[in-house]
Amino acid sequence: MRTLTDRYIAEVVRRLPEDQREDIATEIAGTIEDMVAAEREDHEHDDNQNHDDDNAAATGGAADAEVDAERLVLKRLGDPAALARRYSGARQYLIGPDVYPVWAHVLRWLLPIAGAFSASVGGILYASTTPDPQLGGLIGEVISSVAGALLWVFAAWTLVVVIVERTTPEGARSPFDVTSSWDPDRLEAAPDRPETRANAVVSLVLLAIFAALPFIPSTFLYIGHLNGGERLVNPAIPTPWIVGYLLLIGVLALIQVWLLLRPAPQPGRLAVEVSVDVVFGVFLTALALSQDSLIHPELVPADGGTVTTAIRWSVVVAIWAIVIWDQFETVRAYRRAGR
Repeated sequence: MRTLTDRYIAEVVRRLPEDQREDIATEIAGTIEDMVAAEREDHEHDDNQNHDDDNAAATGGAADAEVDAERLVLKRLGDPAALARRYSGARQYLIGPDVYPVWAHVLRWLLPIAGAFSASVGGILYASTTPDPQLGGLIGEVISSVAGALLWVFAAWTLVVVIVERTTPEGARSPFDVTSSWDPDRLEAAPDRPETRANAVVSLVLLAIFAALPFIPSTFLYIGHLNGGERLVNPAIPTPWIVGYLLLIGVLALIQVWLLLRPAPQPGRLAVEVSVDVVFGVFLTALALSQDSLIHPELVPADGGTVTTAIRWSVVVAIWAIVIWDQFETVRAYRRAGR
């Protein structure tokens, strides 16, 4: 008949890979044996004052002490499933504590931008696909678009972090890991914060998406039947505006590459980044106000009516909401990196 210790060990090792079971079973058995022996010694020390008891009672007391010591030790070791998890080293979390700061930092910076952008897109799509747009319907569409975009961005960024963390070899440092081996020499230099690099990578991805916007066909949003699958952007926008748009995005991308190569805080780079962002905001505002319509006229008629005006100003509001928030996060990240 198996003892409680045998059953306990069996419950632990059955949850482990087969090639580890024998060694871990031996280790646990030795640990339990040592702990039980220590408990028995304590018990015998307490019973030394009672040697006048008869032999039968002493034998029964020793047997009971053995069982009690074994139960007490197993109770201290805890649930076999929990002990098996500690031996297996399996990650029992979605976002680990080492990468959580980067995950939360990028998410806090990314969600407002995604919300503002999706609100504009949702409003434009509603106006372009609804024969008789109403304010209530517009508000509902904007809320739905923002909610969907926020959930999508949250899920996508979380999935990226999880994949990177899970595919990083055991013992190797994750690209998103903000903890590192510490050296006193680091006190003399500005810290290299991984969240700064993560911001740069995410920014480059967003800039690539923005650069593609003038060339995205309407079929991408399943409304190609409204304008024959042509571009979403009004093809009548003069080429110099498109070239200027792409050049400014290129400058912003170069700043992010600079940040990747030299992540230490630099006042000159901060000034350049803020200046270019503001110039980009002014450029986009001038573009939105100077053109009859930014959207293909077969999607949204460039008639200067209420819908066209509402779309134009919603785009302007979204532009400056993104610009202001981006400046806030840029300065905030610069101050954090300089601490």
